[in-house]
Formats: sequence, C-alpha cells, structure tokens
Amino acid sequence: MKENLNLIINNPKKLEGPISIPGDKSITHRAIMLGSLSDGQLKISNSLLSEDCMRTLEAFRELGINIQIDDDTVTILGKGLNGLSETKSQIYAGNSGTMARLLSGILSTQNFNSSISGDESLVTRPMKRIIEPLESFGALIKSKDQKLPMNFKSSNSMKPIKYHSHIPSAQVKSSLILAALYIKGESIISEDIKTRDHTERLLKYMEYPISIDKKIVRLQGCKNIVAKDIDIPSDISSAAFFIVAALIKRDSDITLNNIGVNPLRTGIIDILLKMGANIKLTNCRTICNEPVADIKVKYSQLTPINISGDIISRLIDELPVLFIACATCNGQSLVEDIHELRYKESDRIEAMENGLKKLGIDIVSTENSIKITGGTFSGGIIDSYGDHRIAMSFLIAGLVSDKPITVLNTSNINTSFPNFEDILRDQKIDVYTV
Repeated sequence: MKENLNLIINNPKKLEGPISIPGDKSITHRAIMLGSLSDGQLKISNSLLSEDCMRTLEAFRELGINIQIDDDTVTILGKGLNGLSETKSQIYAGNSGTMARLLSGILSTQNFNSSISGDESLVTRPMKRIIEPLESFGALIKSKDQKLPMNFKSSNSMKPIKYHSHIPSAQVKSSLILAALYIKGESIISEDIKTRDHTERLLKYMEYPISIDKKIVRLQGCKNIVAKDIDIPSDISSAAFFIVAALIKRDSDITLNNIGVNPLRTGIIDILLKMGANIKLTNCRTICNEPVADIKVKYSQLTPINISGDIISRLIDELPVLFIACATCNGQSLVEDIHELRYKESDRIEAMENGLKKLGIDIVSTENSIKITGGTFSGGIIDSYGDHRIAMSFLIAGLVSDKPITVLNTSNINTSFPNFEDILRDQKIDVYTV
C-alpha cells in the first residue's frame, strides 16, 4: 500500500451506465472464517480481496488452514471447529476492526495461546466491548487499557453465553456467536437494536443449528458447519458512494448489479428515498441466504432529512457519504444517535465536520449528532485522517464542487474498495495522484 497517497478530483460530466461493485466486505470476512471452521472444501466467489479481508485470510493460513486464491475466488479446505493450530507469531489485523473483534471470539475459545494486534490506528480503538463479555463467560484475555494487542490464554472454564448487548454492534454480537460455536450447551445472545445478521444467515446457510427470533439468537455449541460454496453479493456500503454520486450529479443514470440488500443494511436506501431519490430495486432474489438486487439510480433533487433511533444501525457505515448528500440539499438536516461514529477508523463526526467546513458548508456537531445546512462545495484540501470512508466521501463531493477537491491520506481506500479509483476513471472522471 502506498503511504499518504493524496488524490485530486475535478468536477466531471454525468455518471452513466452499469457499474460493477466489488464483493461485500462484512460477508467476505465471515465466509473466510466459517469456511475455515467448516468440515470440507468450499469455494467463495466474488470475494472482496481488499487489505482488510486479506488480513483475515492470512490469519487463517497462519492458524493452519489451506486457502488458495484464483482471481476473486477463494478455495478453503476447512478442518472443522477443532482444526485450528497455534500460530508461530502474533496475528496482525492491520486496520480491520471487524477481523480483530470477530477473530477474538474464536481465539478466546481455543486450546492454545494466541495474540492479535493491529496498525497504529486500530490499536487505539476500543476492545472493551468484546473483552468484558468474553471474560464474563470464562475467556482469559490480557490487554493494555482494553485495547490491542490482546493475548488469549487457553481456558478450561468457558460456559454457555447468555448476553444482552446494549451496544448496537454486529461485531460484538458476531464475536460472541463465534465463541459460542466452541462452548457446549445453548448460548443466547440478544441486543437492544437488531444489527446486521450476516453471521447468523451464513451459519444457517451452512446448516448450523442456530435460530433467530427478532433480536434474540440461540445456538448449540460444538456442532458441525457444513462446507458449502458461497457466492458473495456486491457491497452496499461501497455501492452507497456511487448511489449518492449519481443522485447529486446532474443527468446521471447508473445501474449497480448484484448488490446485497439485506434489510439490516439498506438504511441508506430508505433514507435517500425519503429525501426524494430516484432509486429502484429490480431483479430481487436470494443467494446463499442473502437478499440481492440490481439498483437503478437517477439524478434527483434531494431534500433535507431528520433521522435518529434504530435506523442509524442500518446505515452506520454509510453516514459519511449521506452527510455529503445532506450538504447538497436546500435546507437543514439533523442526524442524531451517531455516537458510534466516534469509534470508527477515525472520529468520523469530527472528520466530516472539519472537512465540510473547509468546503464552505455550515455544520455543527455534538457528541452524538450532526446538523448540516446545505450549500455549495467551494473546493479545497481535505484530510481524510487515513479513513477510507471519509476519503471516498469527499472524493464524491468533488463531483459537484465549484473547484477541485484534494483529499489527503487516501491509502486506506484499499482496505475496503481497491478499485474505487478505477471505477471513477471508467466513468471518465479526472482523478489525479499527487
């Protein structure tokens, strides 16, 4: 990965035609993990082989799993729940909070010791949210200030998990589900707000005994995961950048094919529709227990929005680019209950506020909210703070800016959307590296 890559984007013409979005990052992480724990060989197609997902893949290779890559197809020879082996060195998660938190659930229940760490950004992010519940059910975890690196010691006292999460985090829920796979008896995991359910859907698809009743997940530990080929839908979080781009760029008309439209991930579409967006879902189907559709998007005059509550967990990753959409509206938008944004790859509330102010937008934030008064982007130099979603959001803003926007520290785009720049250039958009 190039360090401190800076990009300049100029106001282009309309976006049009079909756009291919890479595979879903969240599902790719989980498919690699559960494929490695399954009994037999399987293929994962349309995998997202971004830096984050490659960290997960390399971790399971270090844990003794045979994994082969051919283009975007990953072939895994699973060894079952008890097939992992002790690593020779500390596992490195890079910038991937998803990998670190989900893999911690698995490592905490192994019969060998292990350790996991990450890059300079990830080691500052909170791990208390998974450490405390795992320890309460018998895991032996050592860390400094409840952050990475984390050291896991083999424990003989793990008991079935009975946990209710007050944090709207699919990473916490999935970490506990993955730990529960190794614990005899029934585990029950519930949450205040239902979060994305890719782990549960994939386990059901792979014929694991798991049941979901609204916000409650129940599963029996120590059962077999059946090896079945997995087709990954394209990532709606990545598609969101081009959905917003087409909506705000006059005369744009695009189609995004094979997009995952899990109802716990489509908050961005629901909100944009309320803002007046011309978005249509067609060819709706189910693939590997995940709903999939093609999405048609046309330029629209968007109106301001006020949102809060449960919807936030359904669009938490898409909020930065939604803020860009709000900044183009005629009027004031208010987005509340977004405290979780302060614990992402950057403090995304602060990063978006700083960037939008530099572009001439009137914006005010609190610890838990952001208020945006729409206006015109004046161009300028924006620091992405090394956060992929901040970087891509401000590059999308460059599509409608009066003057060019330069976005600093964009290297981490590769963690989730390696061909983002290529798609921009395919649309005949001028993007320059400096």
